[in-house]
Amino acid sequence: MNIFLTGATGFVGAELIKQLAKEHDLYILYRDAHKKEKLISQLPDASLHFVKGDITQENCGITEALPAMDYFYHLAALVKFDEELREDLFKINLEGTKHALALAETLQTQHFIYVSTAYTTGQNEYAKEMLHPLNTPVHNPYEESKLQAEHLVMQAPMKKSILRPAIIIGDSVTGAADSKFTLYGFMKALKIFRRKMSRTAMTQQFRLFGHDDGTSNLVPVDYVVKVLTHALRAEDKKIYHITNSRPPKNSEILAIIKKYLNFDQLIVAPESAGGDMTEEERLLNSYIAVFNPYFKKSVIFEDKNTVALLAERGDHPLNLTEEQLDRIIKTYLVQ
Repeated sequence: MNIFLTGATGFVGAELIKQLAKEHDLYILYRDAHKKEKLISQLPDASLHFVKGDITQENCGITEALPAMDYFYHLAALVKFDEELREDLFKINLEGTKHALALAETLQTQHFIYVSTAYTTGQNEYAKEMLHPLNTPVHNPYEESKLQAEHLVMQAPMKKSILRPAIIIGDSVTGAADSKFTLYGFMKALKIFRRKMSRTAMTQQFRLFGHDDGTSNLVPVDYVVKVLTHALRAEDKKIYHITNSRPPKNSEILAIIKKYLNFDQLIVAPESAGGDMTEEERLLNSYIAVFNPYFKKSVIFEDKNTVALLAERGDHPLNLTEEQLDRIIKTYLVQ
């Protein structure tokens, strides 16, 4: 089959290509020549056709003739949460999706697969596998742009499915990750702060203000890719959550991070105690402020559609063990 992919040179996309290339002809939109060459070197015998382009342009900037496509995976997105990046977020995540849909229609695509985010649920703490209303209260422009893009996809004339991953982390077996977002942005901020504080006596405690009894919905990249590969059998107009039905508690995640940073002075305190922050704590909490919506509460995600999709081939939903989570965090922090 012919499969077109956007965003396929990124963290998830590169792993997805390795799976799809085993049986299909892949047409890969790219901008970065270095990433293109890296994929070619990793898959020298695969049927990979690289198409230079940009999703922010009409027709994704493509001028060459291409064959009809059986599937079109749209993964390309900007994963940033800052309000000052609103214009860029909508240009890439919403307008980019509009251009991808138009290209897919031109290529007579049979099935459009949109990779969104589980957090189009916004401020709600229970998420169904259904389209959320456009007026759903959200935390940031990233969620808003993806929410609007989902509605755009559902209006497309071709067969379409939406896949919603939660917080994507490293490989459950190797621990490897090529990501700077969500958990990795959070860990990087703590790592930088730990380095700054190591210049002092390190006798005081440093408080993160939040809810350590909350959970973070972490999903390893290999599980995400497994579900995305199964999406070749996804149903029309159906939404699938790629989530963790037993997410780890934030206190458990923080304990592992503290262990590998050698940072026992780091604790979690209730937000109500934030009125007497020290200068150092103010700096610490400013580093992680953009990630707060994802580490300050617990969201329950339905995943009945995904469980049924996996069951068709005798596959099972995610079971992230404490050992796997430890390995993933250690791989990033101990380097």
